[in-house]
Amino acid sequence: MNIQQFRYSQGNLAYLLWSGNEAVAIDGGAVREILSFLSDNQLTLKLVTNTHNHDDHTEGNQQLLEHTGAGYIPASDLDEGTPISIGNEAVSIMRTPGHTMDSIVFTYENILITGDTLFNGTVGNCYSKEYRIYFQSLKKLTEFPGESIIYAGHDLVDYATGVMDSIDPGNTYLETYKMKYNRDHVFTTLADELKVNPFIRFNDTGLDSYRESLNLPIETEYERWRAMMTVH
Repeated sequence: MNIQQFRYSQGNLAYLLWSGNEAVAIDGGAVREILSFLSDNQLTLKLVTNTHNHDDHTEGNQQLLEHTGAGYIPASDLDEGTPISIGNEAVSIMRTPGHTMDSIVFTYENILITGDTLFNGTVGNCYSKEYRIYFQSLKKLTEFPGESIIYAGHDLVDYATGVMDSIDPGNTYLETYKMKYNRDHVFTTLADELKVNPFIRFNDTGLDSYRESLNLPIETEYERWRAMMTVH
């Protein structure tokens, strides 16, 4: 399976997955660039879909469909038990409600396309207001192997590292994390996220002093995460 990342709008990230001569567009707002890439690489766009149904992720759908004749499946209709075939390979669907209730993550081997559920350095807003559900979705993601590559729905690394500097100034790994950032290919590994991302380090005692300063309950994993989300 191959993956190509495209930047569009104000830091949104679109993805094209392809195997053989078949491709699938995920959050394909970079319409012109995706169409050019398809043409240059003699690929047929089989499907257009999204990580969730927010307008900034779906804005390219109609144009891609009109130019390619691809099929379309909204995130809410993708079945966790039914992979998407691309050429002779397949991408799995993982439902991750929380940011929105239709949020999903696409998984293939060590690749996770996480949309706005998990960013590089932070997490999405809980627009659904279902915080316990969102917490469980993030917990599931942290159980993937450390070498898993996180491809998010936005490039928020500059913002996220600024938040990390204020929340966790003693984190010695943060400078290494910053040095790995590449604007032209935005990704991190789950292992890196578990060292720096304060919103998925549910049990990291290095964040306890900051959590205690919030004067909120922090006895359980959920409470520790929920306290951090108040400063998100």
